[in-house]
Amino acid sequence: MEVMPHTYDCADPTTPIASPFLSISLLRTAKLWSFLHPGATQGQRVALALEVAKMLGVSAEYIGG
Repeated sequence: MEVMPHTYDCADPTTPIASPFLSISLLRTAKLWSFLHPGATQGQRVALALEVAKMLGVSAEYIGG
């Protein structure tokens, strides 16, 4: 009997190969964080944006940092 993998172990077959899945996921997580931490300072939000940009290899000049 073949054991089927969990869905989180498999790539989404509907996501195109060239899709920026990781960047979309990180940005979605950052937006969720902003809703869950409404009292965060502007500095904390900018720091988070800069950290996400760093992970994505985006220059800080595009963030304003």
